[in-house]
Amino acid sequence: MGGVAGPDLAATVSNAGGLGHLGGIRRSAEDVRTWIRQTRELTDRPFGINLVPKGPGPDGFEAQLAVVLEEKPKVLSLFWGDFSKVIPRARDAGIVTMVQVGSVEEACKAVGDGADIVIAQGIESGGHVRGTLGLMSFLPALLRVAGSVPVLAAGGIASREGINIVLDLGAAGAWIGTRFVATTESLAHDIYKKRLIDAGTDDTVHNHFYSYGWPIGTPYRVIRPNKKSLLKWVAGGARRVDNNTHAERISLYAGQGVGLIDNILPAAEVVRELS
Repeated sequence: MGGVAGPDLAATVSNAGGLGHLGGIRRSAEDVRTWIRQTRELTDRPFGINLVPKGPGPDGFEAQLAVVLEEKPKVLSLFWGDFSKVIPRARDAGIVTMVQVGSVEEACKAVGDGADIVIAQGIESGGHVRGTLGLMSFLPALLRVAGSVPVLAAGGIASREGINIVLDLGAAGAWIGTRFVATTESLAHDIYKKRLIDAGTDDTVHNHFYSYGWPIGTPYRVIRPNKKSLLKWVAGGARRVDNNTHAERISLYAGQGVGLIDNILPAAEVVRELS
């Protein structure tokens, strides 16, 4: 949710009782600093920021991380990388670490590296997909190896019923993205939000061609555009600052829970509905 999950969305979710997150992908180090400080002005509740080494801003992952260690948000969530040297640095700064994983092997490594929380990513997830297993198969297997480390469930969750299912399986909570793209505070383009509302569960595609800033072949889940265009082979998000053609014609990140999204609501109301 880089460029989509900004201070307004993160703070609103936290104020409503969730754990709001900033999306750090594609943001410069100073953008990261500014967003953290702006979020602090909007909430006194805990919030986090998500960093991904394979999709950093122009200054690179290490520059982003240095700012996070200085600014000390409550949580740093990490995805797609070796974080054995990152987690101790975050711990020394008093920051809780969450690592999103796509396999039991990767989960064991995250636990061994000292992650405070592990996120089980099912193949149903939108955006870049590390997982190859359905969440209902993956989550119980991961819980067996996590020990006392809390596990969050991610992938296709967009309703209270979905949350109840993963809680019944033993998850400590749910990690939700697509539903919060379709909120008033989201920085997503209006066309992106409309395409999420119009899409059904059958409309998501798991593909691995090209997405902005990532190596060719990196897997992702998207909804395809209705208009014929070569841009459909490009996957990404569409932000308010992007032009209409971009938002209309690229393949947009979305998880399989997209079929349950039929309106754009304030993020606080979404939190209430989900909880």
